[in-house]
Amino acid sequence: MSVTTEKRRISSILKPYPNLDGSRLNGSLSQNKVHFDDLSVESVLQDALESNRLQRFEHLLAAVKEEQFDDGKFQQVFIESKRSVYLLNANFGMLVEALLSVNWVVRSETAREIFMEFVIELLVAHSNYTALAIAKLVSQFVPKDEDRADWTHGVPSEGVLKVLAPVHELIVRLKNVIPMIFNVILVQLKKQFPYFKKPTHVICGYLHNILWMTDHSSMFSEELLEIVFNRLLTIDVNTPRNEIEDAEFPEDDQIFSMDEDPVAAAIDEDDKDDIIMKLPVAETLDCCMEKMFVYIQQKASSENASDADRMFKVLLALFDKHILPTHNTHHVQFLVFYICSFKQSYAEYFITYLWKQVCNPNVSTPMRQAAVGYIASMLARAKYLSLVLLKSTLQEFSYWVHNYIQRMDSMHYNQSLKAHMVFYSVCQAIFYVVAFRSKQLTSSAKNLTFLQTLQLSSIVTCHLNPLRVCLPAVATAFAGVTRAHQLAYCHTILERNARRKLATVYKNESQTPEECLDTFFPFDPYMLKKSGKRIDLIFLQYQASEVEEEHGIINPSEPRGRKRYESTSEDVDDFLLESKRLKNCHGNGQDPGELHFTYSYGVSVRAFHS
Repeated sequence: MSVTTEKRRISSILKPYPNLDGSRLNGSLSQNKVHFDDLSVESVLQDALESNRLQRFEHLLAAVKEEQFDDGKFQQVFIESKRSVYLLNANFGMLVEALLSVNWVVRSETAREIFMEFVIELLVAHSNYTALAIAKLVSQFVPKDEDRADWTHGVPSEGVLKVLAPVHELIVRLKNVIPMIFNVILVQLKKQFPYFKKPTHVICGYLHNILWMTDHSSMFSEELLEIVFNRLLTIDVNTPRNEIEDAEFPEDDQIFSMDEDPVAAAIDEDDKDDIIMKLPVAETLDCCMEKMFVYIQQKASSENASDADRMFKVLLALFDKHILPTHNTHHVQFLVFYICSFKQSYAEYFITYLWKQVCNPNVSTPMRQAAVGYIASMLARAKYLSLVLLKSTLQEFSYWVHNYIQRMDSMHYNQSLKAHMVFYSVCQAIFYVVAFRSKQLTSSAKNLTFLQTLQLSSIVTCHLNPLRVCLPAVATAFAGVTRAHQLAYCHTILERNARRKLATVYKNESQTPEECLDTFFPFDPYMLKKSGKRIDLIFLQYQASEVEEEHGIINPSEPRGRKRYESTSEDVDDFLLESKRLKNCHGNGQDPGELHFTYSYGVSVRAFHS
């Protein structure tokens, strides 16, 4: 056989097959019908290669694509395909793709086993088909739109589990035979992750399969969870708190209407038991977070202590790489908050890690500022934190701040916000934690003595004037607590700062806001319903002490209705101001001093100076 003839025959196989989408094949089938029993895969491939006879090859390709065979014929074709693997070079890519695309997971156990043996044999012999084969396997992880009933709140039915089990088994067997294949699997998992606006059951089903893979491929747990974190962050940042609030608490939701319809009230009462988020993307995030919490609980509660420790280290590494640098996340960070609740040592390690970020001058200022926000928010919100850890962290804050003040006293200093961003962030963290946890920190003479050792008065009266740039709600609440317990007297400073602000506005002839610290407390109240039940158990709501109530810092007896920025919880919560009221005040030119302050369910602190 000449070289020219061989090239011509092979190239003819690679040409497009017009018969596959209609014309030539249908005509040939009607004239010379070939039964599937006559189609031996090996002989068909040899005829195509050696004799350039393609009619039988075209019939075989069409039969495989249309799956025109029962279970017995299915087994036959894959047994023969396995025997003919040595012939399936790149020229027969169309046939290989058709073989890999069959719906094999619904076949009998014997048929599935034969298919798996064929795939393993194929990839061992021809590595060029690896990406194609893995892409077909990973596509099985994406639930179809009509499968919604089989995925209730992201939990698969028994039937779905039986269908998915062989896919995971094949991946494990491939990994054992071809160790480097997992890199291809990771690429395909990233590539095929559903778009964040896809239906909830599609995204949760895909997430379920990735978490399943961490069980049988634990060596790659961090890489698999990194894919999950990236996608959850995408969903989270595209689900703003205000959109969730608008969906859950519409503007026309008048809870305490005087002429309330009893029937409507009964319907509203039923809605309280509804665990479906009204915003579709929020519902997706809720189901995904619940699956992640269940996964973390299983690992953290494992009899093998090393499993829990490894889970914590993986989450901390992913937090450092993805969550800490990401702006405006609302819920994904609670995965770390949740795992820290299982061991006090985890919480201590997490705070220590964050504090090292704050103290490291080589870390960028925004990252150091974010780390301060995480520490402050965790100290305030984590119900599981010991009082010892709370005090020791406040002591570290205070020590660092006083050293900073002393250094600035000995040199020429610039009082601008940008020049001392980290310092002001740490000061605000102290004020926030002391005000928020005042009930615990002032519950005994011993605790009051501890607060006196922080020398709060020296901090607020220093020349850098940290109260000047603090969020107004934090500064006001801190001033009230320190006055009630005679720890510091801040109101004079606040009044002087207010006069300076008025003078600045008068001088510039415009209502430009004074410099205010741009920060946020990432563990603001959790807004998702299903997964939120787990957070409620470990999440601390704001509670004022009796002395503070007597001084009028908060008036819990004031009649309150549920508003858009408030929780359905009955607990009296934060001393943080309602963001929309403050925003409307400034937008209308109203004097903030005339604003009726309310104590709302926590909102992102960025809203205070929007």
